[in-house]
Amino acid sequence: MNSSTRASDQEKLKQVNEEVARIQRHQNAGRIEDAGQAIDGLLAELPDHPQILHLKGLNLLLEGHKDRGLAILEMVVENDKDNVWALIDYASFLAKNGDVDKAIPKFQAAVEMSPNLALGHANLGAALVVKKRYDEAIKALTRAAALNGDMLDVQLNLAQAFIRTRRFPRAIEPLFRALAIDPQSVAAHVNLALALFRAERHEASEHHARRAIELAPDAAEPWFHLGNTLAALGRMDDAADAFLKVANRPGTGVPALARLINLRTTTADSPEYKLLMRFADKLDDMPDQLRADLHFAMGKAADDMGDEKTAMDNYRKGNAITAEQHPFNQENHAKREERMRSLVTPAFVEQHRGAGLHDVAPIVICGMPRSGTTLMDQMFSRHSKVQAGGELRAAGYAFQQSPDLLKVLEEEAPDSSVTDDMLTSFAEHYQTFLHNEGLRSEYVSDKMPNNYLYAGVLALAFPRAKVLIMRRHPMDNLLSNFMQNFGPNQPASTSIETLVNVYKEFDKTALHQVATLPNQIRFVNYEQVVADPEGQMRDIMDFVGLPFEDDMLDHTKSTRAVNTASVSQVREPIYSTSVAKWKRYGPLLQDMAEQLGDHLSAEDRRICGLDS
Repeated sequence: MNSSTRASDQEKLKQVNEEVARIQRHQNAGRIEDAGQAIDGLLAELPDHPQILHLKGLNLLLEGHKDRGLAILEMVVENDKDNVWALIDYASFLAKNGDVDKAIPKFQAAVEMSPNLALGHANLGAALVVKKRYDEAIKALTRAAALNGDMLDVQLNLAQAFIRTRRFPRAIEPLFRALAIDPQSVAAHVNLALALFRAERHEASEHHARRAIELAPDAAEPWFHLGNTLAALGRMDDAADAFLKVANRPGTGVPALARLINLRTTTADSPEYKLLMRFADKLDDMPDQLRADLHFAMGKAADDMGDEKTAMDNYRKGNAITAEQHPFNQENHAKREERMRSLVTPAFVEQHRGAGLHDVAPIVICGMPRSGTTLMDQMFSRHSKVQAGGELRAAGYAFQQSPDLLKVLEEEAPDSSVTDDMLTSFAEHYQTFLHNEGLRSEYVSDKMPNNYLYAGVLALAFPRAKVLIMRRHPMDNLLSNFMQNFGPNQPASTSIETLVNVYKEFDKTALHQVATLPNQIRFVNYEQVVADPEGQMRDIMDFVGLPFEDDMLDHTKSTRAVNTASVSQVREPIYSTSVAKWKRYGPLLQDMAEQLGDHLSAEDRRICGLDS
């Protein structure tokens, strides 16, 4: 090849590159028709050029010719194995077309091909978030952010992965980075309002909710977060005003209205009741989730106004809808309870007395949901030496990080394979979770209700730990659960039968744990705490090994927010109106009383219309 030929080829290549750049500018500016004409002109000269075919496929997709466009991109990917950009574009349009499962391997191939290309990691992470594979998504998005910290979507998606796995404090940093990229990002402000609320940084949460409202005054979600934050701060009237702002809107109106009704007592002349009746007229036209929300709200309103029959009718209807959406596997639940009882035996305890971490002393507050765990945690949060953690996923995290111990729990390895080192390692992972959440006190309270299942393991992993298993009259406890709209979070609560069976399993497991480790695990009776808070807390503090402090009785001044269904109750002084509330419902709960059997007294059964 002579020099003039090489010069001619170089000139031709330069012209093609300039034309490609022009086509890309057309596409980026939305001038799809102009781009298409230029692409066709180039293809007439270079029909097999992979980059031009890549642009052709993109243009067809942008024009709405989905099948043709994807077919061309697939051909380019097959024939040009090193074209990472075509691979990313092909996978992106697969994902946008709803075929995320097919897109993920393509993104993974792009990442392997170009490990330092931020866009590949970013798109892989986004696809993994869609598929709820959050831990993998966090890894990919963290890598993308390290390669290019200026990608707004990366920071938002990373935060979303943390939020959806309830690691709210860890969502805060990427959201602030998102705001550094775009200070007017409504999504960043809205998610910061949520993450800061759940991380108990309430004033900051309120600021970002209000900023989101300024930027998007018609958006409902920031009003919802503002209402939740104000309620957690105890500013109930302001919270009610925030919920009322969006309680009359389609779609978001019912959840906001339901939240408002759960915040305060409903009366016939309250604005929320009038809205409730307006929505009730449209109930049959609503999707299932909103119908369930509305039935629970109607149940609460009827309960407030003393109409127990209407209340129970609505609670049963709301739970029936939720049960269809989120079935409960009763057999698996019973097997898990039995497994924990069979693992932690007196012999097992004696064998592992030398295990565990001694430098921290978790205070584990657990029991059936709605048994008083929130009240107890709030009281501990007022103690000068206790850092209240709320409902922590620490035990679940520690098990996931302890595969050998997890195999034993799942009966894939014999109980005899458990070593002291395994239990100590479990404790170290639990402590790592606490530190990641900013909990570094010697005494940290953890009020995850189902920790009663793992009380024995926790006690051995932390020889100084104390486990308080809350107990409440079963009729009050189960009725309170049945009246609460847990959605997918607690499917056992959607029927009387499953609730009773879960309670019976809880009772067996809790009795076993207390009998096996009485120096570390004890019962706390909710009704006794309500009747004599000072006497009970003095006794509890003796068991925990900390001095009693008078401030513990004034839990309404706790600086820790309440993010559970109990928020409207724990912001009031300790009260007895929830004690024996079930008696108001009497014969309406015959099925519950009959199934509880020996767990009730003869007088309890008589009140329900049994054994009269």
